[in-house]
Order: sequence, then structure tokens, then C-alpha cells
Amino acid sequence: MNVTSILSNTQTTETVRILVVEDEYILAMNLQETLELLGYTVVDIADSAELAIEKAAELLPNLVLMDIRLRGEMDGIQAAETIWNRFQIPVVYITGHSDKSTVERSKLTFVFGYILKPVKEQQLYVAIQTALNCYQREQLSKLQQFNQLKEDFLATTSHQIRMPLDNIKMTVSVLENILEREGIYNSELLSPFESIAGYLTILRQQSEEGLDLVNNLLSMQLIDTNIYPLKVTSFQLQDCLHYLALYFRERARNQQQIFQISIPQNLPPIVSDLAILTKIVSELLNNACKYSPPDEEIKLTVQIIYITKNLINEDAQSDVVTDSQVPFFEITISNSGVIIPKKDQSRIFEPFYRIPYNDFWKNGGTGLGLALVKKLVEYLQGTIEVTSIQGWTSFTVLLPLSLSNLSP
Repeated sequence: MNVTSILSNTQTTETVRILVVEDEYILAMNLQETLELLGYTVVDIADSAELAIEKAAELLPNLVLMDIRLRGEMDGIQAAETIWNRFQIPVVYITGHSDKSTVERSKLTFVFGYILKPVKEQQLYVAIQTALNCYQREQLSKLQQFNQLKEDFLATTSHQIRMPLDNIKMTVSVLENILEREGIYNSELLSPFESIAGYLTILRQQSEEGLDLVNNLLSMQLIDTNIYPLKVTSFQLQDCLHYLALYFRERARNQQQIFQISIPQNLPPIVSDLAILTKIVSELLNNACKYSPPDEEIKLTVQIIYITKNLINEDAQSDVVTDSQVPFFEITISNSGVIIPKKDQSRIFEPFYRIPYNDFWKNGGTGLGLALVKKLVEYLQGTIEVTSIQGWTSFTVLLPLSLSNLSP
């Protein structure tokens, strides 16, 4: 067989990074040696399902070779399912067990190959390249789905997009007429004229509203179709939030609001998506600044809390339920001087829902911001709740310390 004939046009063995999951040391070493002789790069070897998930999150290999029978509470099938759901990394099973129940269980996961021990070099190479080719085709289907999604998006939201753009066009026309009438259309002396500044403000606000509407609708569609980009990394939450606080503290100061932040410096690192988490907190802080009257307070607080989870030991002769204390990050954004009526609290996360206008909500947006926040929080396996009592409105977000440590 000419092994080079089945190589992908875009990926050669030199660029393929493989994570090996095998709990028998000698077999793992032999497998690494064979892979390297074939030209692949072995990024690491894991001897448990839990370590495999951790290494997949850290190293992001191109492919995982997974032994099904592993020491510990999780087996290779459970690990493979988690790795695919979290990181979209293809998995090829390597096992000495070909019994019907094992094969049937493996078929329930999104598996890209199945190799029986003892592993032969030729079979290993063919299985890996076939898996990579299938994965590339899968990504191409997703790209086509994304393109179709964009077309559907433009078709179904044309009316919502056109409304703010029409307002912009009308505002520009009015502005041009005023400048023509005053004989200063090409003049640089624009700032003294209050009417011109007002129309420019409308122009800017309508532009921002239109862009927010488009971006939020597209993000919600991507999440609903499970193709929203998810990049899991390890980072310090306090660093991320302190950076965000710099902008919002200055904004609050300019609006005569009081901005306070309370974040411990000794927080453990979080394994999550930095961009999504930043968008969640930014949207909540933006709302707090937008709706808080002058001289009111805005608070950003973070702490670690422990929630009791009921865990079932499926290996026991009878289901044994044990309680476990699971740590979560609790991020709370609060602002004083604004109350959300009780009847509106249960609907505030609904798409396009807007609290009926009063003095507090006269600057209401499109009604998509909080709906998107809720979807993004759930995308990170978290929860969000709102409370509004005694002159304070608080949004509380709970996020796991690590996405890779949770079952899908």
C-alpha cells in the first residue's frame, strides 16, 4: 500500500498532533513509538479519562487515540463523548474488547474509528487518516450550514435591520437640510450649533442599535444551532474583570454614578471561554450604567460558592446517592435606584421583551441583550438569576470552575 496516497491534501502526518489515552504503560510507549515512526506527533499520554479531558482542553490535539477500558470512575467512551462535545476533537477507539455491549455503547458517541488490539501499524495509519478526512468533511458540512444560516438570517430579519437604517437615512437628510439652510454645509464651525449635535447623537445611537441588533440576532442563531465558536482556555478571572472595570468605572464617573468592585485576588483559575465571559459581564455592566440614575451605585462582586450536588454511583449494586460540594464562581452585577417589577422579572430574559416604558426604562434597547446573555451563560454551563428588591436590582451568574470537569 502506498500510504501517502490517502493523505489529506491539507494535512500531513507532520502536522497531526495526537493525544494517547492508555493506562498500560508498556502499550502506551509502544503506541507512541509506532505513531512517531509514522510521522505523527504525540503531544502527551494520559492514563485516565479525567486526565484525558484535562489534556485535551490544555493541548487541543488534532486527534485522540482512546482506550475504552480505563482506571477510575469514567471509561474511555465517557471521556470521548465529553471531549467531542466540549472541544470538537475527533476520537479513535483502541481496545482489546469487541463484545457487543461495548461496541453498541461506542456507537452512541460521535466516534471516528475503532481499532482492535494488538494494533498493527498499517491499520493504525489508515484509521487515523480516515478519521481526519471524515472530520474535515464534517467541518465542511458545518461551514455550509453556517453559510445557509447567514442567508436565512438576512432573509428573516431584513425588516428589523431596515428600520434603524431607515432612521439613520432620515436623520442624515434632516441634518443636511439644516446645514444647507444655515449656509454652513462645508463649514468646520459645527460644534456651537446645538441642533446639529442633537442630530449627530441620534445618528450615532441609531447606528449602534442597528449593529447590536444584527450581532445579537446572529449570535443567538449560532448558539441555537450549536455552532457558536467556543474556545476553552485557562485564565485568571480577577484579571479579566479588573480590566473590564477600568472602562465602566470611568463611564460611571462621567455619569455621576458610584462604581464599586469587590474581587478576591486569590481566586483559582477558570477554564472557560474568555470572549464569551467578557461579553456576558460587559452586557450586564452596560445595562447597569445605562439605567442607573445619577448618584446611585453600581457593584461588581465575585466569590466562590459551594453547591450541593447529588451524585449517583452507577457501579454500585444499588444506586447510591452521595452529596458532593461543587465549587462555582458567583459573579454579581448590582445597581441601586432601579426596580424591575415582579411581573417582569420572569420575562426579562425572553427575546424582544422590553419592560414597559417609565422614567427608568425610557432608554430601552431592542430586548435582545439579556436574552443573549442567558443563552451565553447556559452555553458555558452556568445559570443566571435576577432579583429586584429594596431599591437594588442584581443579576447573579454562576459558572463552573472548569468546563472540562463537567459531564456533557
